[in-house]
Amino acid sequence: MLEAVRAGDLDASVIDLSVRRIAGLDARRGSRTAGVDLDAHHALARELAAECAVLLRNEHDTLPLRGGVRIAVLGALAEHPRIQGGGSAHVNAYRVDVPVEEIRAVAAAHGSAVAYATGYRLDEPGSEELVAEAVAAARQCDVAVVFAGLSERWESEGVDRDSLDLPAEQVELIRAVAGVAPRTVVVLSNGGVVSLEPWHDDVDAVLEAFVLGQGGGRAIAELLLGVRNPSGHLAETIPVRLHDHASSLNFPGEQGHVRYGEGIFVGYRQFSTFGTPVRYPFGHGLSYTTFVTRSVSARVTGPDSVTVEVEVENTGGREGKHVVQVYVATTAGPVRRPVRELRAFTKIELSPGQRETVRFELGRRAFAYWDIDAGAWVVAPGTYEVQVGPDAHTVEVTASVELAGEIVAREVTLDSTIGAWLEHPVISAPTLQALGFADATISEEHMAMVRSMTMRQFITISGLDLPVERLQELAATSRTH
Repeated sequence: MLEAVRAGDLDASVIDLSVRRIAGLDARRGSRTAGVDLDAHHALARELAAECAVLLRNEHDTLPLRGGVRIAVLGALAEHPRIQGGGSAHVNAYRVDVPVEEIRAVAAAHGSAVAYATGYRLDEPGSEELVAEAVAAARQCDVAVVFAGLSERWESEGVDRDSLDLPAEQVELIRAVAGVAPRTVVVLSNGGVVSLEPWHDDVDAVLEAFVLGQGGGRAIAELLLGVRNPSGHLAETIPVRLHDHASSLNFPGEQGHVRYGEGIFVGYRQFSTFGTPVRYPFGHGLSYTTFVTRSVSARVTGPDSVTVEVEVENTGGREGKHVVQVYVATTAGPVRRPVRELRAFTKIELSPGQRETVRFELGRRAFAYWDIDAGAWVVAPGTYEVQVGPDAHTVEVTASVELAGEIVAREVTLDSTIGAWLEHPVISAPTLQALGFADATISEEHMAMVRSMTMRQFITISGLDLPVERLQELAATSRTH
């Protein structure tokens, strides 16, 4: 079969079916392997899924759902869950939790009734009949839970999305349901972020489940009904518009080429540095309890290394987990830096009223930039601010440290700018002397113009009798340092 695949004799559907059969055979073999507890593995899958889902929005304390409420579960993804990526990411799961079934099971234990309506069919045009059925169910409920997201038709290996939008039939369903239900919750299932803009303000809560794997259905049910407390945080920004991304002008490129024109300003670095409005920032994630960062301290503990201690308190009414995020900000060095960069994080669990001090060890790479001349990571001498907050846009507490860093001496020539000469740690002072600037009073505006000229230009247009041989000697000295 592999030879046939290489020869191109099988189409994609046959290849996929064959791979599934082989994977299924492997799974059956694994289930008979002595010492493999597949039920324990599934329990772990549920736990991991619950840790990863991100509660984006929770107006009016809509979540967790209270006992005794009438719940309408709507949307085909509640019955046919998206648990994994497309293409070679496929695996055969030992078992798969179906969200609507799991919600029914968990809700029953809380005295809640659950109705279900399809609302839409995956990868099919919208149906007025299905929407009407879902709306009717929503009218009879206390809370409507709409499942929406992307199937493998919309995102899969080897396929680039050209939009962040949800399928139109799903947006229609969400807005129609939100117009009649007392409370509306949206549960998203998608590999990459989707736009929330056409409907976000119409709903009360949004749970971003992404692609949670085989245990995702039970995890979602337990998160919605408060058996588990959400603790996931966004690992990417949810923008207002696709074109707000710095990469949107460069990707997918032209004539077979992509320019990585955004440089280091990718993802949250661009959004936070330039103050671009976002729907939800990198690092965002809500909980059913509340956390406050009380303090942060930072002290230099070695050559360009810093120990950071952060005190966090659970100020809410239930146990929960919180992701402590440590960012570093600086303007030191010759390169442009993002307003802040994530340098460490960890998840901690706290009971109500409990405080904990978390320690982070930041090595020199947490403060370094890549120096293209030196071909190495370099820590520039200067001030570095350690910032702690719940996401990349929000700073709660700060602490500053001074780092000795390292000075990179760059070779200069007569074609280098005078600014480069004056920044050289060895020849800066003698250059000022040679140019006659050491004892002169020069305005900042004039000096800025001088610094932008090359030394050769300045010699030519200044009209001064400058010691060119001395300047050449200094240039040679720069090469030995």
